[in-house]
Amino acid sequence: MLHIINKLQLLNDGLVVKGTKQAVHLQQGTMDGACAVYSMMMCLIIIRSIHRNDVVSLDDERIKGNTSKGRLIRAFLHYNGFVRKGYYLSTLKDELLHAYKKMVSVEYYAFENDNNVFIDIVLDALKNNDPVELGFQRTGKTGHAVVAIGYEENPKNILLYVLDPGYPMQFGQYWNNVFQIDRNSSRKYNSYNFVENSCVQVDEALVIRKNRK
Repeated sequence: MLHIINKLQLLNDGLVVKGTKQAVHLQQGTMDGACAVYSMMMCLIIIRSIHRNDVVSLDDERIKGNTSKGRLIRAFLHYNGFVRKGYYLSTLKDELLHAYKKMVSVEYYAFENDNNVFIDIVLDALKNNDPVELGFQRTGKTGHAVVAIGYEENPKNILLYVLDPGYPMQFGQYWNNVFQIDRNSSRKYNSYNFVENSCVQVDEALVIRKNRK
């Protein structure tokens, strides 16, 4: 069964936040920041905690440092915008809560050897229609971060459908990367997109939810 979180909608203009015309996917180069920051901002756009224009059309005169949104933008796109070594999601969580704790709640998970714990946490969040930011290592490459927005359970594996800031979105698609996960694997999974495929190991996850007023 294929499940995509209900906060998303595919329109003629592409993948948007349901009920709006806000495009969701952010490709690196759209704004300044590490891949983990791009993925975090996609989560915030999806849960309607920030508007896309707030992060791609920065106007210094409109950014008020005494507001939650202003603190968020200054923290991640001004002071720490160009992060050469990337972010651990644990650090990202701390900085997000420091700047934006009135607006969102964040759950952080680190995975070691229990593959089923990872799968269960991610699937539970997606079933609850929450996007999940995943941090992982790529064989022979640096770490990376993406946003899981759906899944499909098959007899032999689980497919995680993700938004990857490292690649463009193809027209008419909900996702631009897929993780193929075997419950019996040692946390090393196949990652497929229209450019390449590689072996990845997921180490961390963030579930970001909008606070109720």
